[in-house]
Amino acid sequence: MTTRFYTFNTNSTSISYSWPKGLTGLERITLSSQGDLQRVLSAFFSRPIQIVPLTTHTRITVSSDLPDVPLDLPNDDALSGVSSTTPITQTRQVLLQCAGQTVCTATSTVRITSPHAAKLFLVDKFPIGQMFRKLEKLPDFELLAVDFGLPDPDKESKNNRSGEQLWRKYRLFVEGYEAEILEVFPSRRMFEQGEAWLVSPTQTQVVTSSRGEHALAHHRRMALFTVLALIILIFYSGSGESGRLPEVLSYLGWN
Repeated sequence: MTTRFYTFNTNSTSISYSWPKGLTGLERITLSSQGDLQRVLSAFFSRPIQIVPLTTHTRITVSSDLPDVPLDLPNDDALSGVSSTTPITQTRQVLLQCAGQTVCTATSTVRITSPHAAKLFLVDKFPIGQMFRKLEKLPDFELLAVDFGLPDPDKESKNNRSGEQLWRKYRLFVEGYEAEILEVFPSRRMFEQGEAWLVSPTQTQVVTSSRGEHALAHHRRMALFTVLALIILIFYSGSGESGRLPEVLSYLGWN
């Protein structure tokens, strides 16, 4: 029996899920979004989130005895005749981008059994998250998996768990429309740095390294000046011209 992810009563609300250790609160909030990831990321970055399609494959079931066939759009007859016995299935991959940076790669499989939902999704081109608002229905949500690194296709090897990325798989479903979605976030640093990460995913590291190099160069210069000062001091003290030492130091700016 599946445990409900989100429960509430008249005086309490609870999220129940066995999260991987090490997740931050902000990451858990993002991973808990239920069809509104664009809105959550837009609020976090304080900028618009754009959808960039990569691949799309649409198929329709014409008979339970035959394989699904590709569906060319537009096709009003196919959309008006969609049902639980002749569903339309679409697999696609999109990028969620903010300020030119990819903040999430989403791969989804959508199953449609309602003509109204088919029109909204395939003709009007509403994204998955906005579909439920257009349908005016709150979807059921099932969080299937969450982990660090990259998702593992064979679900056996853990070689891809680098810890840099973060991903989740979940289901959203209402009557006539359902989606299973895999989302991969490219870097956990973006949840720490926010808008600064958008400027350049590696800029923070570069700035930190640059500051360290400047500080090291400054210390080297100061050490060199100190050595030169000692040499001049020893030279003038031993040459009998120590009276000119303050004049020389003033000229060099070391007094």
